[in-house]
Amino acid sequence: MTHPPKKPKKKKSSERGLGRGLSALMSDVTALDTGAPAKQNKEPHGSTAQTPQDEKAGVRFVNISKIDRNPEQPRKHFDKTKLEELTQSIKDKGVLQPILVRPIKIANKPENYQIVAGERRWQAALKAGLGTLPVLIRDLSDQDVLEIGVVENVQRANLNPIEEAMAYQALKTDFGRTQDDIAQAIGKSRPYIANMMRLLSLPERAQNYLAEGKISAGHARAIIGAPDPAELADMIAEKGLSVREAEDWVRRIKSAKDDVFQPKARAYKDADTRKAEQDLMDILGLGVDLRHKGPSGELRIRYKNSAQLDDLIKRLSQSDS
Repeated sequence: MTHPPKKPKKKKSSERGLGRGLSALMSDVTALDTGAPAKQNKEPHGSTAQTPQDEKAGVRFVNISKIDRNPEQPRKHFDKTKLEELTQSIKDKGVLQPILVRPIKIANKPENYQIVAGERRWQAALKAGLGTLPVLIRDLSDQDVLEIGVVENVQRANLNPIEEAMAYQALKTDFGRTQDDIAQAIGKSRPYIANMMRLLSLPERAQNYLAEGKISAGHARAIIGAPDPAELADMIAEKGLSVREAEDWVRRIKSAKDDVFQPKARAYKDADTRKAEQDLMDILGLGVDLRHKGPSGELRIRYKNSAQLDDLIKRLSQSDS
């Protein structure tokens, strides 16, 4: 079993430079993408000879059985189709770029390593049956590893919004990083970081929709302050509403004053009834409550003032003629 090093103590505010410097940390990751491709024997579990160029670049070939994933890796979900494509590419051409690892102590297993960057290549190499992987070995702390994982994945747009928000939260709670620290490290604004972290206040069901891509971060921000974000997330995913439609819907719910618009009254409605209700709201521009039971039902229309009522009567009269 892997026993990662103990987490470092939180630094005082006066010591809050990000790790040993993000530019230094990210230079290792950048080298993985810009360096010369590693020459590798593609035979399963075969020996691989290192070239002088590899040695000069600090690349070593390590038995794949000595490499473990990092359980704290911010990225949790990998696209299966893209992983299969990479696996086939590795079967054909081998691993073209090294992964970044750090030494880690495991009982009775000397010279074991933990992945810092490049887990997708490692997974694909395992599926392809490779015996060795080209690696860059660096002595890095838990904090360095997490910060590299966050920055690398965010910069490459590999994290879904919930993974990204959880990574920022980990930097804040585990290492005492401020939102300004995080924003500076990844090249985003502080409000952006704050808005992403707010996504974690959503109900679990809404977070799952967001992680699965069924709703967007824009949808999520629109429903955070709504009376029942989980129900609204259900409707957005079911109907395929745009962000603007979701925002309009939330505004209508917030403006309603009586109980007919509260989640309890709407919870029993089936999908067809809720769609008809939404269509009526779009047509009338007013809040409606459609209570359909069998062949009959009741429709309530809410207006705020006499002007809205007069306009409604006028529109209904015109449609009748």
